[in-house]
Amino acid sequence: MGCGSKLLKEKGLLPELNLEVDNIVCALDYDLQGVAAEVATKLREKGQSVDLVLESKPLKWVFKRAARTNAQRLVLVGNTEWQKGMVGVKILSSGEQYEIKLDELE
Repeated sequence: MGCGSKLLKEKGLLPELNLEVDNIVCALDYDLQGVAAEVATKLREKGQSVDLVLESKPLKWVFKRAARTNAQRLVLVGNTEWQKGMVGVKILSSGEQYEIKLDELE
C-alpha cells in the first residue's frame, strides 16, 4: 500500500471493497470458454454477480478464489455436462453438487 493509500485508510476515507460474488463460472476445457462466458452473461441478466474464470487454472485455484470472494456457488462447464445441455453446480456452503439445464439455472 502506498503512502497516499495508507493516509486515506488512517483517516477512514478509503472505502472498503466488498469482494463477494454470487457465482464463479469456470470452463473445464479450453474449448468451452465461450460457453462459460455465455453462462456468465445469462446469470448476470438475471441480476446475479459473476466472476468468470477464463484462464486455464487448476480446480484447486478456482476453489481458493471462490473462498476469497465468498462465492455462493461454483458453476462448472464441462464437456460431458454440456453435451447434455447442462452445467455442473456446487453450492459452496453445503457442498451439494448437481447438474442442471442452462435455462433452468437461476
